[in-house]
Amino acid sequence: MSEARPAATVVIVRDSSVGPQVLMLRRSRRAGFFPNAWVYPGGRVDPADKQVATIGSVDGIEPEDSHFAVAALRECLEEAGVWLGKGSPAKGLRARLNEREATLLDAPSLIADLSELAWLDWWVTPELEPKRYDTRFFVVKLKGHQNPNISADQVETVESCWITPQNALAKHRAKDDFFLAPPTYRTLQELQDFPSADAMWAYANERPVRPIMPKIQLGDPVRIFLPGDPENPSPDPVQGATRLTLVDGAWVEG
Repeated sequence: MSEARPAATVVIVRDSSVGPQVLMLRRSRRAGFFPNAWVYPGGRVDPADKQVATIGSVDGIEPEDSHFAVAALRECLEEAGVWLGKGSPAKGLRARLNEREATLLDAPSLIADLSELAWLDWWVTPELEPKRYDTRFFVVKLKGHQNPNISADQVETVESCWITPQNALAKHRAKDDFFLAPPTYRTLQELQDFPSADAMWAYANERPVRPIMPKIQLGDPVRIFLPGDPENPSPDPVQGATRLTLVDGAWVEG
C-alpha cells in the first residue's frame, strides 16, 4: 500500500440568477489522476505551503494542518487563475507556479486568509490505488466585488465553467461528457439543495468532518463502498447512499 500524499481541493461558490453555482474545471486527458474528469481546483500540498504567511483559521483544522488550506488557495491561483487571499499576484506568478519555478514564498505580499475557507469533506484514496491522496475539501465564497477572470491553466486543466450542482449532476447522469470522480459526485450531492452560496458555506462551516476512505471493487461494473456499507464497516458512516456503481460511465447509487 502506497502512502497517501497530502492534498487539498476547494469548491468556489457564487450566487447567480439560476441559483448558487460552483466553479468546475476539466482535467487534461494526459492527467495522471482521473483524466478528462470535471473537478474543483486542487492538488498536492507543497512543502512551501507550510511556511506561507497566513491570517485567520479554518474551523476544525488544527494549526499544524493549516498548510492544507494554504494549498487550496494556491491551487485556485494555479489552476483557475484567481487568488482569493490578501494581496494581488504579480504578472507571471501563476505561470511560474505551474511550471514549478516559484512558490508562494516568492510572493511575500500575498497573505493566505484562512478565514475565507470552510472545511467541507475529507477523502482518502482507497488502499488499492497506486496513487493515493489524503485530501481536504474546502468551500470558499466568491464575494460580490470579486470578478476574477477565471481560466483553465491549459496544463493540468483545459476547460472551466460555472454550473449549479443540480445541473452538474444531471449532465453526469445523462452521460453528457461530464464525468465526475466519486468525491466530486458526492460533494455536489451534498450542496445541491442549498438556496445560496452563503448557505453552502455555512453548511460546510457547521458540519462535523470525518475521513472517508472508500473501498473499491474493480471489474465490470466498478463499485465504490463508502463508510457505513456492509463492505466498508468504518466507525464513521456517511449520510445517504453508501454504494456507488459505475454504469456506462456514470455513477448510480446502489
